[in-house]
This record gives sequence, C-alpha cells and structure tokens, in this order.
Amino acid sequence: MFGNVTDSWQVVVERAKQLLQNWNLANCKKQMSGNDGGSAVTHVVGVMTESAVATALPVHHKWMKPCQGRLKCNVDASFSESMNCVGYGLRIRDEEGDFIKAKTLWSNPVCSSDVGEAMGLYHAIQWIRELQLSNVDFEMDANKVVDYFNKGKGRNDISEFGTIMDECRKNCNNYFENSKVEFSRRQANVVAHTLAREATSLASPHIFDNVPSCNLTLIFNEKL
Repeated sequence: MFGNVTDSWQVVVERAKQLLQNWNLANCKKQMSGNDGGSAVTHVVGVMTESAVATALPVHHKWMKPCQGRLKCNVDASFSESMNCVGYGLRIRDEEGDFIKAKTLWSNPVCSSDVGEAMGLYHAIQWIRELQLSNVDFEMDANKVVDYFNKGKGRNDISEFGTIMDECRKNCNNYFENSKVEFSRRQANVVAHTLAREATSLASPHIFDNVPSCNLTLIFNEKL
C-alpha cells in the first residue's frame, strides 16, 4: 500500500515477475563469470521469488456443498445494455452437490447492478417459497446485497435497492425458519452466472428439471 492506495493483485504479480527476471539475469551473469558461490545464493533467492509470485496469485475459490440435510440456491444477475434487460440465474443443489432444479428469467429495463442483484435474491426467495422447500441457504457474489441482508436492520434506506432488500428480509423471515444469505466469490458462483447470461436469450422464464446444457461441464468440474 502506498499513499493509502492498495495495488491490485495483477500489479503485485507483475512486480514479482519482474523481480524474478532480474534475479535470473543476475544469476546468469554470475554463472558466466564462474562465481559458483554467488550462483548458489542467486538460485535460492530465485526460488523464494517464485514462491512470492505464487503467493501473489489469487486463491482459486471453488463452490462448496451445503451442510448435511440442507440445500443451496446460488443466485446471480446478468446485465445486457444492448437488449435493455437483466437476466437472472437460480440454481439449487443438495448436500452431495447434485443438481435439483434451476430457473432462468429476465426483466426490463436494465438497471443498476445493485438493484439487479437485489432483484435476483428476491426472485430466488419467491421461487424457493413456491417450491415449498426448507433448509435452503442462498449464495451470491454480490457483497452489498449480502451485507445489507445480514446487517440492514434499521438502516431506513428508502432507495429502490433498500426497498427491495427490506422485502427480501421480510419474506425470508416470514417463510423460512433458518435460511441464510452468504457471499461467495465469482469463481464459486459461475454456474448461476452462466444461467443468468443464458436467461437474456430466452423468450420467457424457464425451469430446468435436468442440468441445463450450458452448465453440464461446469457442474461436473465442481464435483471433482
């Protein structure tokens, strides 16, 4: 961090790679000059630098199965300026990671990402209620939505986003006893994101009782 500005991981990685290259160059020069002692030291430093590069790389986040006896509903929204609409992808899986159901739908006009993600959670809660399922946890990669849902009591946010989120909280409290809303990285929510993008190309809402073709490989890889 410099001047209260935190570098992105890409910048950190590039700096680490440059440092590694510099050390390797120095190593080659020392080897050419016959300085074996210096070469050995440089090799050690080079290995340490490679480790630093690996550490700087982002951690791979994978979808996690729900606890025993529970279901997980992943939620995401996709925004299409060209089609002036927002697509929603909802996907339910069980404790073994097996596919249960999925749903796609869309709405227009296109809206802000916060409002769209909040609407995604609203649609998911309504759908789970219609299916009369219980012990369901909701998971999404919209940090603001998750944060408001879990800490939003008493915020008195009268914006469109706040109104939708308050309705989500009320419906979840009224219809579910022990459901929760959790944050996940985009890498762990890629199946729902793919469904959300697919939704914008469909004429109407669609419920999948079998794994959608756009998700086959993704779901298979998540179970490995």
